[in-house]
Amino acid sequence: MTKRTILIFGAHPDDVEIGMGGAIKKLSDTHRIISCVATLPNLKDARKKEVSEAARILGIHAIRHLALSPQTFGFNRQTVKTMDALIEEYKPHSVFTQWIGDSHQDHVHLTQCVLAAARHNHFNVLMYEQAIPGGITHSAFRPQLYIDVSAQMEDKIASILAHKTQHNKYGEGWIQGVRGRGMHRGYQIKTEYAEAFEVVKIKEDLGLL
Repeated sequence: MTKRTILIFGAHPDDVEIGMGGAIKKLSDTHRIISCVATLPNLKDARKKEVSEAARILGIHAIRHLALSPQTFGFNRQTVKTMDALIEEYKPHSVFTQWIGDSHQDHVHLTQCVLAAARHNHFNVLMYEQAIPGGITHSAFRPQLYIDVSAQMEDKIASILAHKTQHNKYGEGWIQGVRGRGMHRGYQIKTEYAEAFEVVKIKEDLGLL
């Protein structure tokens, strides 16, 4: 049976791993996972290799580097057209993107473009939690869908550690923050680790329910 396709958008390398690495690993057995990285802000060669290694750990089937310029990347017609083209190419069952209330402007712009491209109502759209580290914002994330990732948490951590340039930058507290949030979300649904998502729209079962 042909696997259903899931598109997962991240503004930068490591965003999708932080936000939903456990769910990616869980879904990769039954779905075709395509990771779309919008921009490489620095250390491009090193970070491309890190993206590839993280993808291997999580079972991501393909990586699309959109190569958007960090200087001009924003909520604009050209970027929306890029998202439109990806959606037309892959015809996804589900799309995951970053939280619209994130404190990083690139994350917000990415999701604005994804939501504009998702205006035709034929697939699921969900948002994963703010990146760690992240700043304080005026709004609060509203967890509406929880996925138990207890069995996948160590693979998630390994995929984040694959981003060595960022681990060197942020230190061990970065990893502890990711693990702590996973524990917090897990506690809320009485499991060890979980990831939470805001639902934009759900048309059909994700294959987990």
